[in-house]
Amino acid sequence: MTKQNCKTCEKEFVIRDEDIVFYEQMKSPLPLHCPDCRMMRRLAYRNERTLYKRPCDLCNTDGVSIYPPATTPFPVYCHTCWWSDKWDPRDFAMDYDPSRPFLEQFKELQAKVPRIALLVIDSVRCDYTNNAGENKDCYLIFAAENNEDCMYGRLVQRCKTSNDCAFIYDSELCYECIDCRACFKCMYSEQCQSSSDLLFCYNMRDSQNCILCTNGRHMSNAILNVKYGKVEFEKKKAEILSSYENIEEAKKQYEELKSKCIVKYAFQNKCHDATGDYMYNCHEGVRLFDTSDSKNCSYMADAMDIKDSMDCNNFYIKCEFEYDMMGVLGGSKNKHGTYVMWCTSTEYCDSCYNSNDLFGCIRLNKDSYSILNKKYEKESFDKLRAEIIESMKADGSYGQFFPPEMSPFGYNETLAKEYFPMTRDEALAKNFRWQEKNTGTFGKETMPENTIPSSITSVTDTILSEILACNECGKNFRVIKAELDFYKRMGLPIPHKDFECRHQARMAKRNPRKLYPGKCMCGSTGSPSTMTKHINHPDGPCNAKFETSYGPERKEIIYCESCYNQEIA
Repeated sequence: MTKQNCKTCEKEFVIRDEDIVFYEQMKSPLPLHCPDCRMMRRLAYRNERTLYKRPCDLCNTDGVSIYPPATTPFPVYCHTCWWSDKWDPRDFAMDYDPSRPFLEQFKELQAKVPRIALLVIDSVRCDYTNNAGENKDCYLIFAAENNEDCMYGRLVQRCKTSNDCAFIYDSELCYECIDCRACFKCMYSEQCQSSSDLLFCYNMRDSQNCILCTNGRHMSNAILNVKYGKVEFEKKKAEILSSYENIEEAKKQYEELKSKCIVKYAFQNKCHDATGDYMYNCHEGVRLFDTSDSKNCSYMADAMDIKDSMDCNNFYIKCEFEYDMMGVLGGSKNKHGTYVMWCTSTEYCDSCYNSNDLFGCIRLNKDSYSILNKKYEKESFDKLRAEIIESMKADGSYGQFFPPEMSPFGYNETLAKEYFPMTRDEALAKNFRWQEKNTGTFGKETMPENTIPSSITSVTDTILSEILACNECGKNFRVIKAELDFYKRMGLPIPHKDFECRHQARMAKRNPRKLYPGKCMCGSTGSPSTMTKHINHPDGPCNAKFETSYGPERKEIIYCESCYNQEIA
């Protein structure tokens, strides 16, 4: 085990012996930054949801892009032009100059090679989606695949007609749901699975027709975990959904219920020897967040079907032996790159596809043995690559991710701001860029908040021509036809926040990507006569220790897995 101080935040961090073995296998020096700062740097290269109107720089067709037209140095092409034969990334090839830092030369290449406006694959009528694929008739969903008729969501997978959701899978007709799987017609619910017709419910399994219920299993027609008849259930549901004000009151009651819940120290299932949160089927790893089907991986987030890799974000589909990557599908033996898909043995590359043995290349497809987009014979490539690596080791840049100032995005445009929020001055002090001009309009509203109908039954199609203002940030927004149809179908009132503030409110309900030392609270409260006694601690409190994303300031009652399973599961 090695300890050193982070070059970004200056805090001490630990490099485990297992990490050192991995770095040796990857032929990479030790990291100079702590795990959080390493992740922050990667996330600062991922703009998912800040969109701008701009024309394609090749065909001049109007469209939407993640790159602002005024401050972006490189050309931006629409999907059709970027994948066409109308241009060749080889035309931007550069000779390596040994007298200059390599990343300085890569930055020059970065400023010239065209970028794709939005990262979208095989979608139909989904012009306002990004980092998304195989969707149909969707609007403003991000990091989402195989969905139909969904709006305003992040990490929505294989869902239908579900709006304002995050981290939701295989579900239909859901609204304001977070971390739910295989749910139908659920609203304002979290961490629920295989359930239907839930309203303000938390951690339910195989349940239906429940309101304000928590930690329930196989429940039906229940309110506050008490069994009622179907008539009473429908009456209570109609009462809550009857007005915007009633829903706001139910939100407060729901949050109070959650704060008193028994919770498992981590939201994980089928995991072994792994630390983190929101994990499924993960084995041997540390600091895994929103990760599933991983083996021998550490310091990962938003990852699936991976093994033998470290320090990667948004990392999917049979990746292995990869290090310090952002936005990857498939491949192996890639290091320090962004949006490298189905590649092998690449370093410091960006937006490359189906290629192998690349160093410092951008937008190459089905290519090999190239440096700064210039093609070499294998022997020449290997020799020059080794020379560049030695020069980067000498200036301290090799083995680290791209520096913050090279990101094409402002920090406030990226996913980094959600998990590591910083002010403008704080971001600039750490050499991140900042987008000074935000998207959207203010002060153009035609319908004041106090005139928005409280009940959806009083809303007419005339609202589609109105401009509303978010009651939190003041930004203007509209209600579109598909959205209004959904609210009418579900009996939901018109929201009073714009889609971004609604998203931020959902993200605030999830635990942070941080771990704290904790211990099981089972049996640690109450008198000895009323103290819960389980098999693993029959004579006193449990006090099993673990790492948890529930911070010391949280009100929840946190249990280890054994006690939680005896009490809840």
